[in-house]
Amino acid sequence: MNDNFPTLGELVKFAFDVAGVLPRKRGESDGLNDADKKIIQKRLERLVDEEGSLTDRCGELISSLAFLTAGAIPNVKVNLAFGESVMDLFEIYNAVIRDEGTYLNKKDSILWFCRAHAIPRLALSIQKHSLRFNLAYEGFAIPPDPNWYLPTISGDDIVWPIRKVMSWVYETCGVSRTHFHYPGKSADSDHAELQQNLDNASAWFNGKRLPSWPSLSWNFARSFEHLENHSDAAYQRQFPEKLRESIFQVLFLSRLSTSICNLIKEAYGTVVLERLIVQFTQHRDWLSAELDSFVAETTAYIQGYSIPPIAIDTVWMEFSERYWRWFSDHYADFAKKLGYLLEQNDYSPLPTNTVAELIQTYGEYSVRTTLEKLEINREFPIPPDFPRRLDEGFVLKKKNNCSDEDIDQYLREIQQDGLASHLNWMERWLRAVVRYRNGDYESAFYHMEYALEQAKYRAGGSQYLLVNQFIELAAKTDRWKSFKKGVEWALYLGISIRWLRDREPDEEALQFVFAMMQKANYAQL
Repeated sequence: MNDNFPTLGELVKFAFDVAGVLPRKRGESDGLNDADKKIIQKRLERLVDEEGSLTDRCGELISSLAFLTAGAIPNVKVNLAFGESVMDLFEIYNAVIRDEGTYLNKKDSILWFCRAHAIPRLALSIQKHSLRFNLAYEGFAIPPDPNWYLPTISGDDIVWPIRKVMSWVYETCGVSRTHFHYPGKSADSDHAELQQNLDNASAWFNGKRLPSWPSLSWNFARSFEHLENHSDAAYQRQFPEKLRESIFQVLFLSRLSTSICNLIKEAYGTVVLERLIVQFTQHRDWLSAELDSFVAETTAYIQGYSIPPIAIDTVWMEFSERYWRWFSDHYADFAKKLGYLLEQNDYSPLPTNTVAELIQTYGEYSVRTTLEKLEINREFPIPPDFPRRLDEGFVLKKKNNCSDEDIDQYLREIQQDGLASHLNWMERWLRAVVRYRNGDYESAFYHMEYALEQAKYRAGGSQYLLVNQFIELAAKTDRWKSFKKGVEWALYLGISIRWLRDREPDEEALQFVFAMMQKANYAQL
C-alpha cells in the first residue's frame, strides 16, 4: 500500500521509538528485565501484523509505554496530563482512519494529518490537561523560554530542544557543561566514566546523536551524584528534590520533541518543520489568550471561597470539565454558522470583515483554526475525478447484473484518470461482489481479502460494508482466523457487525455469528 495512512502497528512502534524508553544498549536501565523487553517486542510485531485483538494488543502496548514513561515522569499529575495528551492524538488518528480516509500517498497523508489534525490537537491538549490537572500548583521549574520544547530555526541553523534544556540545567545548577558531567576535571584528572559521560553529553548537546532516554537519564543522575558527593567545595552542589524532578521531566520532554522534530526535518525538510512550529505556536497563543479569563475566574473562585489546598485540584478538574463542555457547544454553534456562510459564499474564502465579525462573536481560536484547516485541505486537493469515480463504483456495486466486463471498463477508466492506486480496493470489492452473487465464495473471498487490506488505512467510512462482507465471506469459506481478524478490525473502528451488534464479542457470541453468516445470504450488498 502506498496511498494510505500509517498502520496502527506503525503508529505504536513510532511512539515507542520517539519516546526512546526502550534501551538500545546492554546495561541501560529502564526497570524492565530481558523477558519484559522480549514481550514488548513480540507484541509490537504482532500488532504490526495485526494478529489477535487489535484493541487488546494496542492497550497492552500503551500500558507498557505508560509504565516506562512513568519512570521518566514520576509525578502522577504530570504523567496523567502527558498520557491524556497522547491518547487525544491517538483518538484523532482513529477517527481519521474510521471516517475520513485518504487519497494521498503515505508521505503526504502523514503531513496532511499533522497539519490538519495532530498539531491543532496537541496545542489544545497540552493546555487543556495542564489546567485540568492543575500542574501550575506543583511548582516545577522550567526554562524561561516559552518555546523551550520547540526547535529554534535560523536559516540553516537549528537549536534543538535538548540543547536548550541542557543549557538551562547547567545555568540553573551554576556549573559549566564540563564540570557538570566531570566535576573537577583538570589536566591531571583521570576518570574514565566521567570522561565518557562528558563526551556523550557533548555529542548530544552539539546534535551529533540523540541518546535513548535510559542513557540520558543515567548520565544526568550520575552527574548529580558526583556533584553532591564531591570533596571540593568549588564543585559540590546540593539539588532540592523538586528541582531534580523538574530537570528530569524537561529533559524527557525535550528529548522527545527533538526526536520527533528531527524525523520531520529528515522526511520533509527544514521549511516544513518551521511551518509546523509556527502553526503550533499560533494555535497555542490563540487558545492561551482565550483561556486567560477561565484561569482568572477559577483562581478568583479558589481565593474568594478560601478553598483548602486539599480541594484545589478537584476545583480545577470540575471547572475544567464544565468549561470544555461549553467550549464544545460554542464551537458547534460556530461550525453551523460558518457552514451557512461558506455555502452563501460558494465555499470561497470569506471576506476580511466577515472573519472579523466571527472573531468578535466566537473568539480568535475557533475562527482562525477552522479557517486554517479549510486552507490546509485546499493545499491537498482531491484528484478532480476521484469523487465521481468513487460514486460510480458504489453504483456498480448496487447493480444486480454487474459483470466482470463492467468492472474491466471501470478499471480502464480509473487507470486513465490516474486513480487506479487510489481505488484498487473498490475494483477488487466489485469483483468479490460479482462472485458472491454467483455463489463462488472461495473466489469472492480471494478478491475481498485484497480489497480489505487495501481499504483499511485509506477508505475511511467507505469500508463499513466492505468489512462486514469480508467477515461474512470468511465464515462462508470456513476461515475462522480470517473471520476473527475481520471482527477485530471492525471492533477497532467501531463498526457494527451483523448478528453481533451490541453483544460482547466473546468466543460463544463469535461462534454464533460465524455459524449464522455461513448460512445467511444478502440480496443487497
